[in-house]
Amino acid sequence: MTPRTQHLPRRIAIAVVCAVALPSSAANQEILRAAASTAWNMPFGGFAGERMVGGIYFDLYKAIAQKTGLTLVPVVLPRKRIEEAVANGELDLRCYLNPAWTSSPDAYTWSKPLFSLQDVLFGHEGTPKPLAVKDIPRGTTVSTVLGYRYPTLDPLFARGDLRRDDSVDEEKVLLKMSIGRTLYGVTKSNALDWYRRKTPTHQLAAWRLVVDDAEVYCAVPKNATIPAARLLDAIEDLRKTGRIDAILRNYR
Repeated sequence: MTPRTQHLPRRIAIAVVCAVALPSSAANQEILRAAASTAWNMPFGGFAGERMVGGIYFDLYKAIAQKTGLTLVPVVLPRKRIEEAVANGELDLRCYLNPAWTSSPDAYTWSKPLFSLQDVLFGHEGTPKPLAVKDIPRGTTVSTVLGYRYPTLDPLFARGDLRRDDSVDEEKVLLKMSIGRTLYGVTKSNALDWYRRKTPTHQLAAWRLVVDDAEVYCAVPKNATIPAARLLDAIEDLRKTGRIDAILRNYR
């Protein structure tokens, strides 16, 4: 084990060793430890076991690594463990983030906004579309993701006007909605589009209602091993040249 990896947590150290030991051409390259959450699903992140192998953020991380000459090492962790990993200096980059989604935004140096993500309310087949969130019948249960914040819906959940029914990730929300466990659910528009395309028998209503819209950023922890400017300059170049938009188009 190299001096750099001997102080890393065992799971991350193993990933680093595998990344630098297998391809001999990469042995002398610096690594880019990029955060990936076990709560991600396609089109954002695809996994084979504990390895990240596809999706929007995998392709984005690969493009950043190629631009900077770094060797990509996706560090796959439970969502709640990622903040701890940042505090411990275990990560160099996060790219599915907004300052409002983290309890410690000052711990990062932020990119410019990369694109927008919409949270959309959707329904099981035959469920009528509400004109607005306030038109959903009081006491209705809405399928949601555990730990996710929904700025428009959260006050309604807090007052008891609506009830949350949490799942561990957005894929589980979509599966639950397909079998009619609840009449309404909320998910990212990209995830809904992907699920509809890959699941022709989805049994979901054709409508959707945008409830929240947020910008997505990349962020470099201030204790990262890679200088923030090196990563952020590469990300800005990918943004300006349209490479990030091209990645998004591949998953529509």
